[in-house]
Amino acid sequence: MDRIYNIRCRELLISLRKITQAVDLHSKYLDKKFGLTGPQLIILQELSNGEMTVSELAIRISLSQGTVTDIIHRLEKKDLIIKRRSNRDKRRVLITLSEKCKDLLALAPPPLQETFMIYFSQIEEWEQLMILSSLNRIAKMMSTESIDPTPIRDSGPIKVTSKKLT
Repeated sequence: MDRIYNIRCRELLISLRKITQAVDLHSKYLDKKFGLTGPQLIILQELSNGEMTVSELAIRISLSQGTVTDIIHRLEKKDLIIKRRSNRDKRRVLITLSEKCKDLLALAPPPLQETFMIYFSQIEEWEQLMILSSLNRIAKMMSTESIDPTPIRDSGPIKVTSKKLT
């Protein structure tokens, strides 16, 4: 039993490393080929649906407004987005894609999570629930309760809440 347990544990850890490496490799590819991070690409692809405010964008991609604001500043420095004041309400700042960005997006691959979502949607519901349950259990076993569960991350440190680990 101990031998089988050790083999399963090792296989599980190898699978987790492969997942981490896949995310890292995709991120490095995006950076090297397009000069973008995964979250930047997701924001730009969302903006391809039309101009919107930072708060609207944050809600649509499930990130905090502060995180989106930081990413928007970096994208603006790269001349990939354009900010302008709303004609109806001068307090509102609308964000849209630049022509340079539209050209870049025509060449960019889909975000890694989009590809994952396509494959995930093609499996049976019972298997989706089994995978979700297993990953939730693994996350709990790895004491991740204090890690911000934002579905996409920008580069930088992981934000930890004030909860104490037990």
